[in-house]
Amino acid sequence: MKPRHPLQTLLAIALPFVLATLHGAQFFTGKPADIIAQIPPPPAERSLADMADIETMLQVQKDRSPAQVERALSIVDQDGMSPGMCVFGPEFTPENLPKTAAFFKQAKEVDLRSVVNAAKDHWKRMRPHLRGAGVKPCVPVPSSDSYPSGHSAARVLFSILYGAALPEYAPLFDDDAREAMWCRVLGGAHYPTDTQGGRIMGELVGAEMLKNETTRKAIAEIRAEIRAFLTANPEARKRAEEMLRRRFLNHGKTESRKTIH
Repeated sequence: MKPRHPLQTLLAIALPFVLATLHGAQFFTGKPADIIAQIPPPPAERSLADMADIETMLQVQKDRSPAQVERALSIVDQDGMSPGMCVFGPEFTPENLPKTAAFFKQAKEVDLRSVVNAAKDHWKRMRPHLRGAGVKPCVPVPSSDSYPSGHSAARVLFSILYGAALPEYAPLFDDDAREAMWCRVLGGAHYPTDTQGGRIMGELVGAEMLKNETTRKAIAEIRAEIRAFLTANPEARKRAEEMLRRRFLNHGKTESRKTIH
């Protein structure tokens, strides 16, 4: 019997879950308008908060290094596997974790996208580089409006869902979301308040999704898949544990400095 091509094996494993996800399974069952109503509006143009946004971006731009440009570019093409890859390493791929990839694709492209698009259309905040204030992005900027940041909303939503599946690693996914939020400011694509609006949106959508039994069942499936992956890839687990250790040490040093001063 002719052996299967690896791609055929992947599709055989992933297809039932993907089809179930895309045909009827809904993780976010709320209304975009209800989420939007809970998010503060962006600062009014020329308000103190708006001018502080612009000034922050200009100062960041002035001091931006080549390494920071690389940081900003690193999250431009993010998807739901990106946080897992940051925490567990390069083997955290759709080929190795097909159920996880399908779940996060639905969470971003279907469940979150409708809310983000509705919010951007509701507030219609102009992108920073279009204001004539001297902001010069170092990353590609979408043609959509600025508030809230869709990248930030997605990364925060990912962190909540990964944290629900793997609570022992939740702090690492929260750190990853904060890094992505800062990268949008660093790249000149978003005002700081855009990223905070995105954070609130990601948290609200995540909370709604986790109320849904369909979501909770999917979380249980990806938890099993990721833990099996970590068992089969001890280096991935070791990488995450080392990140947790460094995080604990760094936070301990910060608390010690606060106590001393």
